[in-house]
Amino acid sequence: MNFLRRYFGIISIGVLLIVAVIAFLGLQGTSSPPPAILDPDFTLWRQTGNMTEPIVWSIETNAAPSGLIIDEVSLHGRNALRVSLYDNATTRLDTFVSLSETLDGARLTHLLNSTVGLWVFKEACNCASDPLRDHSQLLAVQVDDGIRQISFVLTDNVTGSVTFLGHRIVFIPTPPNQWSYEEISIGKEYKNANWSFPTSLIFTLFFEVGNDSLGWHSAYISHITVATGVPLALAFVGGVQLTPLEVSNIDQTFKVQENLAMME
Repeated sequence: MNFLRRYFGIISIGVLLIVAVIAFLGLQGTSSPPPAILDPDFTLWRQTGNMTEPIVWSIETNAAPSGLIIDEVSLHGRNALRVSLYDNATTRLDTFVSLSETLDGARLTHLLNSTVGLWVFKEACNCASDPLRDHSQLLAVQVDDGIRQISFVLTDNVTGSVTFLGHRIVFIPTPPNQWSYEEISIGKEYKNANWSFPTSLIFTLFFEVGNDSLGWHSAYISHITVATGVPLALAFVGGVQLTPLEVSNIDQTFKVQENLAMME
């Protein structure tokens, strides 16, 4: 009888261990890395004085409080972040507003090995052949690692790219006064500039109005997506190139996460 108790006791312990392992693996399977961009649909807001602002995104501006609007609106069937600036055309300074997030670790790895897509609705920039010096308004996505900066400038029809020391500028022709889906590859542009990947990065949505553009001007951004698509074999983080196995694991992790999100 004692033998049977010991026998079934050992079996019970074994069953419990198997159940524990299965439960652990189940938990491991459901865990996922944090998203590269937090609140990509701009759904989290707070009231600050007389102004609403996104909770996750850090705001910087030189506009007067009465000349700045940041809110969530619906435009031509899409929910969007609206940023509006008023220019009184009495100063020599351009008026700007930026919304930023700081990324590092797994979030940064995901961003650098992915394509970032976003829907934008902007006015004509009237920027001719030099968007940086001559524009009525300018919408851009910028990344800054503290040493180098990349600006993806949404132009009317200017294309190409240019690099000045630690600043690379990529021009993306974007039709004005309509919704347009644009994609950027931050990791690809780091490689094109022969720069090593950083260990931290500030991701910024930047909107600026020229100093002679009297009145209100607005830009709209909707639904930022981050999807793997850059050749991951080229990836390296913090100056250390990833092995094919490491980049494959990263790629598969995010593909599984994206597929699960689509099934929900």
